[in-house]
This record gives sequence, C-alpha cells and structure tokens, in this order.
Amino acid sequence: MWTPPPSTAPLRRRPNVFSGEASRRRSIGSEVARPAARPGARRQAARAGLRHRPWTAVARAACRDLRIGAVRILILDDEPLRVAALTAAARRACPAAHVTSTAGDPGAATDDARPGLLVVGPARADPAGGADLVRALRARCRDLAVLVVSGRDTADAAVEAMKAGAGDYVVLHDAEGLARVTEAVTRLARTAAPAGLSRHAAAGRGDGLSGLVGRSRAIDEVRMLVRTAAHTEAHVLIEGETGTGKEVVARAVHGLGRRAAGPFVPVNCAAVPETLAESEFFGHTRGAFTGALQERPGALQLADRGTLFLDEVEDLPLALQAKLLRVVQDREVRPLGGSVTRRFDVRLIAASNRDLGRMVEAGTFRSDLYYRLRVFTIQLPPLRQRREDVPLLIEHFVGRFNHRQGTAFGVPGAAALRPLLEHTWPGNVRELENVVESVLILASATGASMADVLGPSQRPVAGFVLDERSRIVRMLEEHRWNRQRAAAALGISRVTLWRRMERHGIRDPLGTPARETA
Repeated sequence: MWTPPPSTAPLRRRPNVFSGEASRRRSIGSEVARPAARPGARRQAARAGLRHRPWTAVARAACRDLRIGAVRILILDDEPLRVAALTAAARRACPAAHVTSTAGDPGAATDDARPGLLVVGPARADPAGGADLVRALRARCRDLAVLVVSGRDTADAAVEAMKAGAGDYVVLHDAEGLARVTEAVTRLARTAAPAGLSRHAAAGRGDGLSGLVGRSRAIDEVRMLVRTAAHTEAHVLIEGETGTGKEVVARAVHGLGRRAAGPFVPVNCAAVPETLAESEFFGHTRGAFTGALQERPGALQLADRGTLFLDEVEDLPLALQAKLLRVVQDREVRPLGGSVTRRFDVRLIAASNRDLGRMVEAGTFRSDLYYRLRVFTIQLPPLRQRREDVPLLIEHFVGRFNHRQGTAFGVPGAAALRPLLEHTWPGNVRELENVVESVLILASATGASMADVLGPSQRPVAGFVLDERSRIVRMLEEHRWNRQRAAAALGISRVTLWRRMERHGIRDPLGTPARETA
C-alpha cells in the first residue's frame, strides 16, 4: 500500500499552534496535501479525517516553468510545530524545492542571501514588524524574495514590510492562513529562481522604460521610482494630471516586474456604468441578470497572475470600493449569480488625476482602500515642469508617426518648433502627441513639411491646432456642458466632439456626464 514519504506525510490531529482554540479549529494536518492525485486518494483521506487537495494548476505550472529544484526556501522560526506546518505548506507549493529552517536567526538568512533563495520569516522576530528584516536581507541581495508571516493583522506593519521590499505579507492564524502561505510561496518562488532557470522569466519584458521619454531630472526620478516599484509586489498608486502618462508608467512597472509574463488588464473606472460595475470587475454567470447570455470572467480573473490597472480610480462608486477592497484582501471572487468563489493573484496599480487624500477627508473615497492602494506612490510631473523634454517628445512622436504611416518626416529646428516649445500644454504629453499628429496629418495632406505647416505663413493653422482644446472647453462651458449644442456651435458632429474630448482628456469638472440632448 502506498504511503507518503516522510517529508510530505500528513500531520494528524496536532494542536493548532497559531491559536489557543485548538479544540474548535481544524488541525494543521488537515491542510497538508499529498503531492499528487491518484486512485482512491480522496477516499483514503476521508477515512483518515483529512481533506485531500491535489496540486493546483498554479503549483504544477510553477514547478514546470522553474525546474524549481534549484529554488531554496529558508524558514526562520524556532517553534517546531510551526516550522513543520510552514515546511509542509512550502513543499506543497514547490515539492522539489530544498527547504531548510533555522531557529529564528535572521543573521543566518542574511549570510546566505543570494538569488535562488526564498526566505519565510515571522514578523515577531523583528521589532519593526518584519520591515527591518526585509531591509537587511535585500541589502545583501536585491533580488531576494521574502515572505513575512505574522500572527497579528496589523495594516501598518504590512505596509511597512511591503515598502521595505517584502514580496508578500501573510497573516497566519489558522489553516486558512497556511493556504495563503502556500499560494504566496508558489508565486514568490518564481521571483527567487536564479537567472536562466525559468522559460518564461524574460518573456514579454522588453524595455519597459522606452515610453518614458526625456532627460529632465523630473523624468529621471520617475524612472527610478518605476524600477523600485517593479522590484516589489506592492500595490502602486500613480498620481498626476490628465495626460501625464499614467498608463505608460503602469505598463512600465508591469513590464519590468516579476509579472511581466502575465496579463496587463486596464480598466477605465470612469467609463464603467455603475449598474455594470460589479459584473465588470467580478464577472457573471449565464442568466445572472437580463442580457447575461453567457458566462463572462471579470477583470480580476482576467488579470490573474498579472496586473490590474485601475485608471481614474476616483470614479469608483463607494459601494463598489468596499466590495473591491474585500475581494482584494481575500484574493477570491464570486461572480454575479454564482455560488463558487474563485481564487486569483493580482497586483493592483491605480491611477488618479485628483487628490485622493482630500477625497478621503471629504468622505467621497474610502480610506481603507486608499491606504491599501498607496503602499507605493509615483507622482508624475506635468509637462510644463519639464519643458526641456518637449523636443525629445516631439522627435519621439514624429518617429512613431513615420513608422506607422510609412512617411519620412524630419524634425524641424527650434525656430520652426517655437509655437510648440512656447505652449503651456495644459493637456500635458497627450496634448503634445495629438498636436504633433495633427500637424503631420496636415503636412501629409498638403505635401508640405512639418516646418512649412508650423511656419509664419501657416501660423493660423498651428494656432488652431494648439488652441483646439481650449476652444472646446470654452464652448462646452458656454453651453453648460451640453455636448449636442457645443458640437453644433463648433460645426462638428457630437461623435467628433466626444472623440476630441477623449483625445484632449476633457471632462466635466463637476464630475457629472455631459448632457447629450438639447
């Protein structure tokens, strides 16, 4: 009869070491799974009073992709039962990994810190709640993966540990906590693998900073923050005016990070109707509501093992903010109309062009979601504060236009570019990009060069292009943000007006939808 090897043998009816309520909780062994599904395994587990859990697809994929035997896992703890439970959880995530433990000595981990090591350390061993331990370990090896385990659910300690560079922070009270340890180890083992071991480690990365064009000190600081954020698993909040390139930065963090091979799923929170918001994020089953003709996964499921980008997060309804916070904390979601919860592993990157701190004070944004998102903050400067980058941005946009359209426009000198260099750019980089493209389209239509279009004889044309945004805003204000009337006054269709509003990042300052009818 088959018997499990000693390293994975289930622990039977041991007292729960994470709580004094051993008589009212399941044993640690109830969460220790045998390493593979086989005939009769579920029945044998049931007779023994255990829950049989075959490998998850995530664990199997981790072992295949990493050849995970090269990953070493070091557990810092001096409590035998807790070490046994954590070891079992680690082996369930990475059966071929080399798992060792030391009696809570951070020095041993620091001395052994190098790529290929995943450290599982208790927050109680560090007066700072794990943050100092993480800093010491990552000072020795920047690519080291660290999982902080704590018996106390303290948000401040979790935030500090994540800021210090911890890959994850797991609250361990009971068997459910062990399941989260297993998931965290499965995920972090990928980041701990030495270079060259993973087939997919470098897939899709490319140069994630290529979209951040410029040589100013301000953009250099943004690049530094992007690199720092990419080396962590912390949630990121990107703040900046409309058109400063928040999605470009979000994609750079994703592309340079450990989830680069996973999906990047952007969601514009302002464009999601409130009645469909839950379906958009959580998904729905067939027949969940009128019109739900088939099952549809939500954004959280689509972004599994990747990044979910929440653009204009300030527009999330308060009720949805509470639900989103709950599923992000629990890492499981139940689709609308469904009865089964589904696990997911997502990193959140949120972006806002408003001051969320003031919105929290005003009661229009939940403080708990705000602090969950702003573990790591990147502030983007407006284009007017880095005017020296305008020529490089123009060159970048001209080159991209040439590549896309098969043209060969050159960048004119500073004299011809003066209208662009002197403009204040209230719409920031997005406005500059649209103006350059408009000028190039005009040049293509007339057979002229870019300098000819921007030259003195064509200054009214250049002025029209540069002033388009301000004219649209002025006309909308005159007609009290009635798009149909404003479009008629501008001599364009309502659809064209809507597209130009999207292009220039124009929104009703009161936050209400612009009216469509006369």
